[in-house]
Amino acid sequence: MATHYFKPGSFQAPKGREADVKHLRDWLKGQPHLPAVSDEHLYLFLNSCDYQLTKCKETMENYYTLRTHSPDIFSKRDPSSPETQSVLNICNLVPVNWSSPEGYKLVVCRLVDYDAAKFNFVEVIKMFFMFLDVYLAEDGLYPGYIIVFDMKGTTIGHFTRASVSAIKTFMNYVQDCQPSALKGVHVINTAPFIDKVMLLIKPFLKNEIKEMLHFHGPPKEIAKFIPLESLPEEYGGKTESAVAVHAKVKTVMIEYSTWFQEQEKLKVDESKRQGKKHPFSETMGGAEGSFRKLDID
Repeated sequence: MATHYFKPGSFQAPKGREADVKHLRDWLKGQPHLPAVSDEHLYLFLNSCDYQLTKCKETMENYYTLRTHSPDIFSKRDPSSPETQSVLNICNLVPVNWSSPEGYKLVVCRLVDYDAAKFNFVEVIKMFFMFLDVYLAEDGLYPGYIIVFDMKGTTIGHFTRASVSAIKTFMNYVQDCQPSALKGVHVINTAPFIDKVMLLIKPFLKNEIKEMLHFHGPPKEIAKFIPLESLPEEYGGKTESAVAVHAKVKTVMIEYSTWFQEQEKLKVDESKRQGKKHPFSETMGGAEGSFRKLDID
């Protein structure tokens, strides 16, 4: 049996869902290519899929397949590595101490070093997914998350360092694999060239994500969706500063070093897969294709 997913003390199994877990256990017996996982993993997927069993099975299949076949993003995840530390030094990843009336948690992401030459897109999304994994483990079961991306300091140079395949992997994972319910995506300090970028990204976006994606100018414009006082103090809010919270994040990430090694063992075995190949069974990463010719004129 696989190791636990959640931080000790952060997880309590929901009552009345034992039949759902048994159903998934029975289903897994007929999926020899999938890894052995703990009940905590099953509850994580059930919760993120609103306990819809068909959707849960699809998400689990997508999750383990894509992670197995995207080694550039989901292997060798060492929070103390120079590459990871470099990403943690150029950006802030901030789980905010606030929840919406529905119980959704808020995460703010922003650049603090605007030098595009330091921006390695694959390493950035690798760290972003590491961060999400850790805070799912820290939080236990939550009904959903709202993500705020601050584009301040972002230039076209940052986007030209992204490959099309990496963008595709990122969007596939967020939309079809991530075991947490995304309830809103807000971009603040939106750059004037965002329309050009969206023309390239939209083919990978599902309608569900398009509907929850909102672009804003100054942070105050987000007030229609999120109370300003819930934001970090750098944005005029009343919660702890982004810098201080991110410093804690860096410490917590290191604490999960062994956990990352254990989770990385949970992969699909394609030699045991029955039926046709999964669409994600081809390597998703790589550097072919880029946005270097992005026209912003």
